Amino acid sequence: MKKAVWLICFFALGKAYASGDSAVRWWPSAIGIQAGITGVGVQWAWKLRTKPRLVLRVGASYVAYKKKIQIDLGDNSLIEFRPDFVIGIVHSSVKWHPFPRRAFFLTGGLGYTWRPDVRLQLSALSSIDLGGIKMKPDEFGTIGLNIKWSPILGYAGFGVGRSIPKRRWGVGFEMGCYYLGPPKIKMDFDGFLETTTLEEQIPLIQRNMTGYRFLPNLQLVITYALVKKSLR
Repeated sequence: MKKAVWLICFFALGKAYASGDSAVRWWPSAIGIQAGITGVGVQWAWKLRTKPRLVLRVGASYVAYKKKIQIDLGDNSLIEFRPDFVIGIVHSSVKWHPFPRRAFFLTGGLGYTWRPDVRLQLSALSSIDLGGIKMKPDEFGTIGLNIKWSPILGYAGFGVGRSIPKRRWGVGFEMGCYYLGPPKIKMDFDGFLETTTLEEQIPLIQRNMTGYRFLPNLQLVITYALVKKSLR
């Protein structure tokens, strides 16, 4: 008996979805792949049922750079930079299409990053000659720099591209900016720099960098519509 009931329900639902007059349909949504300044990522967007010009969106993006860089200062002086740069962001936002039949949109939302900092380490690979002062690598020492921002990010932007393509595939562009808050600077060093007044200059350096609060975002988005038809 139970099997018969399940079969009846299954065929009834199938008929409802197939019928053009039925209201039993999925609300339009789409998945997208993005690539730009903040890295490569994915996003999922879906329209609001009561206000179809508003679109909710969630997603994530990631980019990293950790390649060592060697610089020749001349006179057989060789130093090495070791950057540790990661941008990993999960975000949610609302897109608003002000013109019903146009692809232009405005967007705003919040993001979270688990690595809100840039790290850099500098060391000598050979003897260093600084204005006639010669130092061995261990005498030069190691310099570590850490610039840290808030992990909670605000976002605003605009772009062109339908959130839910009329056809299966769509392409769009987006330009915006993340607000990071004022940066905090931390430095660790040893060697000859311990004999200088560099540590006393850190608060001044931090004040001079208070303007570096924004992270631009320019990206290309390729979107795939999951459902063609909308609810009535």
